Amino acid sequence: MTRQIGHRIRDHRKARGWTQAELAERSGISLSTLKLLEREGKGSLQRLAKVAVILNLDGGLRELFAETPAYASLEAVEKATRGSIRS
Repeated sequence: MTRQIGHRIRDHRKARGWTQAELAERSGISLSTLKLLEREGKGSLQRLAKVAVILNLDGGLRELFAETPAYASLEAVEKATRGSIRS
C-alpha cells in the first residue's frame, strides 16, 4: 500500500509537469526524501502531508483523519450502527 501511495504521488507530480526537484522544493522536503517516498512509499506522515498539500491531494488525508463521534459505551456504538444501516 505504501508503494502505491508513492507511485500515485509520482503520477500526480508528473501530471503537473514538475520534476522531483521542483516538488521537493515546493513542499520543503529534501530531494532524497521525495525520491524515497515516490519509489518505496517510505517517509514520515508529516512529509507525506506536505507533499499532499502541494499536490492538492490533502482532502483525502483530511477525511481519513476527520473527527469521529466519541461513544460512551459499546452499546452506543451498536445503536448508532443499527440506526445508520436502516437509513
